[in-house]
Amino acid sequence: MHVSDAPLGAAITQGGQSICSDPAVSARSFAARYVGATVVAVGAHPDDLELGAGGTLAALSAAGVQVVMAICSVPADYDTRVSEAKDSAAILGCELRILMAGGCKRIEDVKNHQLVGLLDGLVREYKPLAVLTHGPTDFHHDHVQIYHGMVATQRLACFDFYSFLPTMCRPVPVPFQPRAYIDVSHTIDTKLRAIAAHKSQFYARGLTFEFYRDIARVNGRMVGVEYAEGLDINKLVFA
Repeated sequence: MHVSDAPLGAAITQGGQSICSDPAVSARSFAARYVGATVVAVGAHPDDLELGAGGTLAALSAAGVQVVMAICSVPADYDTRVSEAKDSAAILGCELRILMAGGCKRIEDVKNHQLVGLLDGLVREYKPLAVLTHGPTDFHHDHVQIYHGMVATQRLACFDFYSFLPTMCRPVPVPFQPRAYIDVSHTIDTKLRAIAAHKSQFYARGLTFEFYRDIARVNGRMVGVEYAEGLDINKLVFA
């Protein structure tokens, strides 16, 4: 599925040539589905959400959707990383929540039922129409725990449930098959600025994150736009 900010019935083009001009299959705005509602994005640590879905979150926020970026834990350098996360959320136009607030904690510091309880509280408070989080194929155990915790919250409410690309500071080959592509051509630079706000994770360690632009460019080629982010669809709810 390809969803973008193009109006319904608009042609999808590549290199000036139409590759999808049939109104029956043309793109509809992903953000329009959630205007007037709340979308919650849940990441294990600061910077996960920006890396995995920063362009999508920026597009949702720009369309007027309330977007909540929920970070489960800050494992080190608490004050620095929370400050960076606040700056990054502001760049994306999102609200920031730290679930395990008050100091450095790791996800394995809490029992599974306690983690699910934190995520349950998030769903009860915000009543999201959609949730974006990690997926089950991520190589980072913390990320997979968050995914399974969010799976459990579905017993409380019906919401669209998406997983984003496995996130990492260095490229690692991990299986991931997007089933939806979000056109982020207008927000890719915002995504990269938001990632750059996490100076302690990248610049201070001599790491680059430009490969996320490369990933978005490849995803964009899949659907005839300049840049796109891929999401896996765990569940869609239709009226």
